[in-house]
Amino acid sequence: MHDTNNAANPANPAARVTHTLFILTIVGKGLLGLFQLAAAVGVYLGVLDYIPDMVKWVIAQGMAEGPHDVLVAFLLDMLTGVSASQTTFYITYFAAHGALHVAVVAAILWGAQWANKAAVLVLWGFVVFQMVEWLSVGGMLLLVLTAIDLVVIFLTLAENRAKRRAVSEA
Repeated sequence: MHDTNNAANPANPAARVTHTLFILTIVGKGLLGLFQLAAAVGVYLGVLDYIPDMVKWVIAQGMAEGPHDVLVAFLLDMLTGVSASQTTFYITYFAAHGALHVAVVAAILWGAQWANKAAVLVLWGFVVFQMVEWLSVGGMLLLVLTAIDLVVIFLTLAENRAKRRAVSEA
């Protein structure tokens, strides 16, 4: 497994911080991948059909300000009237995105030599795909996922540079 105590240069505080952020974001991406796999299963099992009733229940319990509450309006708008083709898209997207994240994160944490390069390539693929989707249909979630992917790309590249520097100094 990846040695989280072996930052590229333990004497360099910036390298330790970058390494720690790298590990935290990688673990976060792994958890996001697991969540996406669970979301794919949930959408496949029909969870989207129950969301409007759950939102109405939240309103009835007084947990939201009413049907004009911004979050409630957002959820109802986003989750009602999802077509069969959109459902298929979400299942496929969440399953593929989640499985790739989990696989690449596992490879990175287990120290596979190819994993960091694969992670960057996979993430760039998702960035491009998400931006094309955002340009065609919009959606704040795609922008958030893209921003997270870009941060992880940056930290992965910084980690790779730090490792190369440590090897060349040794």
